[in-house]
Amino acid sequence: MSWFRILTAAALALAACASHAQTPVKVRFTLDWVIQGQHAPFLLARSKGYFEKEGVDVTIDVGNGSAGTVQRLASGAYDMGFADISTLIEFMGNNPALPRVQAVYMIHERNPNALFAMKKSGITKPSDLKGKKISGPVFSSTRKTWPLFARAAGLNVADATWQNVAPDMVEQVVVRGDVEVGSGFPTQMQIYNRLGVKTEDMVMIKYADHGVDLYGNAVMASGRFMSEQPAAVAAVLRALNRALKDTIADPASAVKSVIQRNPVLQESDELEKLRLVMEFIDTPNTRAEGLGAIRKLRLDNQVDDIMLAFGMKTKPSPDLIFNSGFLPAGAERRYR
Repeated sequence: MSWFRILTAAALALAACASHAQTPVKVRFTLDWVIQGQHAPFLLARSKGYFEKEGVDVTIDVGNGSAGTVQRLASGAYDMGFADISTLIEFMGNNPALPRVQAVYMIHERNPNALFAMKKSGITKPSDLKGKKISGPVFSSTRKTWPLFARAAGLNVADATWQNVAPDMVEQVVVRGDVEVGSGFPTQMQIYNRLGVKTEDMVMIKYADHGVDLYGNAVMASGRFMSEQPAAVAAVLRALNRALKDTIADPASAVKSVIQRNPVLQESDELEKLRLVMEFIDTPNTRAEGLGAIRKLRLDNQVDDIMLAFGMKTKPSPDLIFNSGFLPAGAERRYR
């Protein structure tokens, strides 16, 4: 080998080492709620070193609801986060002058909003909700999208009465008999179980099964971070995409990362929570088209629906809600 080739090879090796040794980009990531089984993909990406391999150092913090996540991103307190895309639509419509926040990777391809009733109530289908009381806090996405469910199910918005309760009382008032129906996500079935009601004695009515075609939670990023660190945004999504595929393939192994983060949790409970939301992640559409992406017309329709349901005055541009420019390649997002 000539000296020229030797020196060239050495220079390339040094450059590669220098590149590898670069300080990872720090990313502040906020979840939508306290750590639970459904957050396994985020924690798995960290525990398996996927973030590190992509050159990002991701700190994952708990959240206090989707609205809180969006506000944290808009304020610049966090770089990326996980929240309901309907909440983002509402925030952008009501705060058009505030810093931009965009969804960049769809996790819940179907929205998991649901209603719960005890079988002894006689409620088995949407039409049975007429004249009933439903428990839920005013900020609950299930409550706020009730007009869309009512319309899809052939009900009037006023056919049921919503009772405002604290988040930790939604299930208790149903079990006590104060109201007939509770609201929330499928994972809340565990709360009814802990209150002494067996799953087989409960009825769950999922919005998505009755014509409500909404996207759910997505990974989001602040406008500042997308502008200043576009490569880091793409790196985080590649790591999460890899972890999400691992989670779909083996939920039982993935949920162990949740227990590593919070050892006081019961692994069996968190695995059940993960499995309860998996049907909204692993769907016919994601199996056919891959994870993470959206259909533009469907999102356009969701913006119109949220404007109607939430009583918004300003319509945000659907083109500003979701930014697909950071998604991993299509082949990487396929898993079947």
